[in-house]
Amino acid sequence: MRVKDIMKTDPVILRLDDKVEDIFEVFKKYDIGSVIIVEEKKPFQIITLRDLARICYLNLYRSYIADVLKALNKNKDSLLTVYYNKSFFDALNLMNKFKISHLPAVDKRKRLVGILSIRDIAKKFPDILYIDPLTKVNNRAYLNLLRHRLNKVDGSVVFLIIDIDNFKEINDKFSHVVGDKVLQKLGKVLRSNVKVTDEVIRYGGEEFLLIAYRCDLEGAKKLGERLRKKIEKIKVRNLPGVKITVSIGISLYDKNKNVLEVIEQADKAMYEAKKLGKNRVCIYSEEKPIS
Repeated sequence: MRVKDIMKTDPVILRLDDKVEDIFEVFKKYDIGSVIIVEEKKPFQIITLRDLARICYLNLYRSYIADVLKALNKNKDSLLTVYYNKSFFDALNLMNKFKISHLPAVDKRKRLVGILSIRDIAKKFPDILYIDPLTKVNNRAYLNLLRHRLNKVDGSVVFLIIDIDNFKEINDKFSHVVGDKVLQKLGKVLRSNVKVTDEVIRYGGEEFLLIAYRCDLEGAKKLGERLRKKIEKIKVRNLPGVKITVSIGISLYDKNKNVLEVIEQADKAMYEAKKLGKNRVCIYSEEKPIS
C-alpha cells in the first residue's frame, strides 16, 4: 500500500502572504486538523489546531502568515514531507518516530499533492492503529483487544517474551538505521514461523511478545528453540560477522491472573536466560526459571 492510496488529495492550503485571520477562517469552515502553507506549489510549513492557542497568546491576529511562522520558530527546513509513492508503512513509521499527526505528501518535484493525517487514517483503517509501522507486527496497544479473547480460548496458551541480545551495542556501533533493519528482519522471521492464529506483538524497543494458542510449555520450549535457531541465521547488511541472537522467556497463561502478570513472569524467565549467557530459552517457574 502506497501513500498515494491513503492520502487526502485536496489539502487545505494558504500562502505566506495570507493573513492570520485566513487561518482561523479555514479552520472554522473545514473539519481539518491542519492547514499547509505553500510557496510556489511546494509545502513550506504546516499550521495545526494546536498552534492556534500560541498564535492567540502571542497576539498575532493582524500579522501575515510569514510573520507567524517566524514567531512560532517554524521554517521550511524543519518541515517533514513524504514522497507520494512511498510505502504507507514507511510514512506511518516516520509519523510515529517524530510524533507528528500530519504529513504533507509531495511528488518528484517536491510539489504538494496530498496530506496524511492520523485522524483520517484512523477513520479509514482503524486496524492500522494496532500495527507497528516498522516491523509490520501488532503493537502494544493491540494487547488490549486480546484480553477478552484470551479468557474465552479453549486449551492452554503460552506467552513468549523475545528480547534481542546486545541490541544497544548494535545501535551504538552500527547506527539506529541498522538497528531498525534488525528489528524488521526479526519481525518477519517471527511472523513466518508461527501459526496464523498466533499473535506477534512488538512489546517494547527490542522486545517482542508471542502468544501461542493451543500450546503447552513443552510445545512452547520447542517453538522457542526453533525461533532462536531461525533468528541466528538472520543476515543484515552492514553487520559483517555479527550474529543476531535472542533470549526467550516462557510463561503459561492463567485465566485467573492478569495478562500483565503473565507477561512479567515471561519477562523474568527471559532475564534468567540473559543471566545464563544469552541466546537461550527459559521457562518461568515459581522457584527458579527452567532452561
